[in-house]
Amino acid sequence: MESILFYSLCLVTVFACVSSEVPKSKIVKCAVCNSLVSELHEAIDKVDPRKKIDVGSYRLDKDGKQKLSSVQYAGSEMHMLEVLESVCDSFKDYAQARHKETGKLEAIRLVVNGAMNPRFGEYEMVQDPDLNRGLNFHCESIVEEYEDEIVSHFRKSSDLDRESSQLKFCNEMTDICKDLKDEL
Repeated sequence: MESILFYSLCLVTVFACVSSEVPKSKIVKCAVCNSLVSELHEAIDKVDPRKKIDVGSYRLDKDGKQKLSSVQYAGSEMHMLEVLESVCDSFKDYAQARHKETGKLEAIRLVVNGAMNPRFGEYEMVQDPDLNRGLNFHCESIVEEYEDEIVSHFRKSSDLDRESSQLKFCNEMTDICKDLKDEL
């Protein structure tokens, strides 16, 4: 009987220690939002800037011609919709980590260009009982809920740097990170 009580007390203590280190869902979602914006910028950067697509109306004008215009493919609605179909798969290679200097929780990529993330030493890994499956879940929920806003943001704000883009999208357009600055 005493060993069962001791074992139960040990489990409660271990659970309390682990659960106190697990970040709140809203903070994790904010970290995922910032990483999602970075992933989308990276997808845009990979496309040849000379690649164009024709967009326009299927209607014909009075001369029987279709009104089409050529736009840059990178960051276009078509490109963003294609990227959004698979972008969350990349979050299987992410982990939750807290920056050692700032204390900010981030979702960081474990492998960069086929090697361990060179910035790994700047972070302390955060234990996650769900083995970081929550990162993929949060990414999918953000994409599902804010798909139109993501497409609109990257069509209008593709010239913003990543940090400005993260701030604009995650704080202003969606409020995902709003009121979390002090907690991060």
